[in-house]
Amino acid sequence: MDEISEADGGGESKRRPKAARIAKRVLGFFWNNWLVLGFGLACVLGYFFPNVAARGGIIRSEYSILYGAIGLIFLINGMQLSPAKLKEHVTNWRLHIIVQGISLVLIPVVQLIIVRIVIVAGGVSSGTIDPSILVGMVVVSCIPTTIASNVVMTRNAGGDEAAAIIEVVIGNVVGSFLSPWLIYGFLPNDAEFDSIKPAKADTLGPMYANVMQQLGLSVLLPLVVGQTLRWTLPKQVAWTLRTFYLAQFCSVLLMLVAWSTFSGAFQTGALTALPKSSVIFNVFLNIAEYILFTAICYWIASPPKVLTRLVNDHFAGSRLVSYLPGTIKRALTVRRMPKELVVAVCFCGAAKTTSVGIPLAASMWSQLDNFTISSIQVPVLLYTVEQVFVAQFFTIFFKWWLQRTDKEELDAESATTGDQRQILDEQDDGQPLSDRRNENEKNVSGMAVGLQ
Repeated sequence: MDEISEADGGGESKRRPKAARIAKRVLGFFWNNWLVLGFGLACVLGYFFPNVAARGGIIRSEYSILYGAIGLIFLINGMQLSPAKLKEHVTNWRLHIIVQGISLVLIPVVQLIIVRIVIVAGGVSSGTIDPSILVGMVVVSCIPTTIASNVVMTRNAGGDEAAAIIEVVIGNVVGSFLSPWLIYGFLPNDAEFDSIKPAKADTLGPMYANVMQQLGLSVLLPLVVGQTLRWTLPKQVAWTLRTFYLAQFCSVLLMLVAWSTFSGAFQTGALTALPKSSVIFNVFLNIAEYILFTAICYWIASPPKVLTRLVNDHFAGSRLVSYLPGTIKRALTVRRMPKELVVAVCFCGAAKTTSVGIPLAASMWSQLDNFTISSIQVPVLLYTVEQVFVAQFFTIFFKWWLQRTDKEELDAESATTGDQRQILDEQDDGQPLSDRRNENEKNVSGMAVGLQ
């Protein structure tokens, strides 16, 4: 009986560590992905209580979150970033051309192709896809990168957040003026869209003023204040960042931004009033497009080595290009960006902002009824909401990618150090290491024979 009881006790003791390991892994998974769970909570709160965090709601998110939370994100970023790093990326023209070219040129072209395919396939004429959804898709493709989430995601993944901040500022300044004209140029002219054509361009003045005000107060001013504090009080700033975990606090602020976005999407009622086929189509297309656009950003910022050699050997290194000025030759040479910059390009190039998209749609279609305006804004809201979810998984991937690269570099460095040490040992006595090992083996065998 005692042996049986001891056996049972041993089995329980084995089961307990296994259960503890499983519980530890589950808790570790939730801890490592708490931001995804936070976004899920924001979605639930936005669905059940949309009037709390929507524009004009209880907490007046157009001020408390749009200016307060986003302003705090850029204040903390300004306190963290090296001024030299920001200055370095201001003059990085290749970075600007790639990010803004993808965001404001390549993505609208790809979106126009998709919209034309849907029209030709009869998606609009059959009533399966509402025309306002396609108009909203064009609006999404033509607006600049988002203001807050791409910077936070870039930092969380280990990328170059200074590059992300620079692209946020440039993209929203340039995009605010360029986006309306891109929308006018890319909108379909088919008969099905005659009833939802935008107003004339002279109605956009208030929108420009609103966007510039938000960009100045929620991005540029906090960034300058943070940089000033870093310059004047470096020790105190470092202690504050470390003591109050302000880098992690940025992720909490991003959850508030997501909460406001979800609330705005559910408050309009357009999500439930539009045909379900249109909403489902847009939801799944957004996910596919964000993954596609991120892949495009990755391959342009870090093209395959085979393609790099092929282009440089047959084009950039050709005799014709050799006669061009050095600046143009460098611009035509295909190079792979540092991996930290690649991460910033991926998060900035594929992302879009509601800060320009929502007021822009309201201004350009101000002559239409509120439901039509809300329907056009639905793709903007859905894309910006979904990009936050998908980007969090990309954050996990890019963090692994950067860590794997660091490990490979350390392994290569260790191997190189070992080879160098072997060469130095050979140079010490002018005799190869393998010859010395053979001599040692002969000496040992000679001693063994002597002892015999």
